[in-house]
Amino acid sequence: MARRTPLFSFLARENPTSLSSSGEIIPVRFSSLNNPFAPSKSSPSAKSWTAPKYSIRRQKELRKEAEMYGLPQEILPPPFIKTSLPSPSNPTNEQQRLLKGSRHVPETRILDQLAMEKAGPYSGRKGAAFKGKIWERKKEQRLADLKRLLEGADAKAQAWKKANADSRVKAKPALPF
Repeated sequence: MARRTPLFSFLARENPTSLSSSGEIIPVRFSSLNNPFAPSKSSPSAKSWTAPKYSIRRQKELRKEAEMYGLPQEILPPPFIKTSLPSPSNPTNEQQRLLKGSRHVPETRILDQLAMEKAGPYSGRKGAAFKGKIWERKKEQRLADLKRLLEGADAKAQAWKKANADSRVKAKPALPF
């Protein structure tokens, strides 16, 4: 019965108290301790986060389905709302501290917007801080070579066609049989 729709299977897995024995949904507040819609850490000392069990797209589908059945949003866990960082034009002290804390922050637009001094190995340089990929470094030279080669392409094609025609005339036998 719980496999009828994604909403029923979600509730059967994550909040079984909201389903009656007959398979009907009882509007009960989400009671699980862990929010499957939010990222989590396996332990407080862990350095990395585990992604939410249900993606944002899947969460949206579940919410639409609950709304379609006329159920209250409380039967689903609260959505995870990502907090945005303050804008670079108005940084917080914590953000400035993090940027100043590293001596090797490369020259970036963020530092320019914050009017902070550039420190580390790229402090006195102008232009890009990193060398880039090899195709990025060679792109200008490659385009210049291509342009130079294309300038004389028509004349080269005509000369090649003429040389081929001449070689075919030379290859023909002088005798008619």
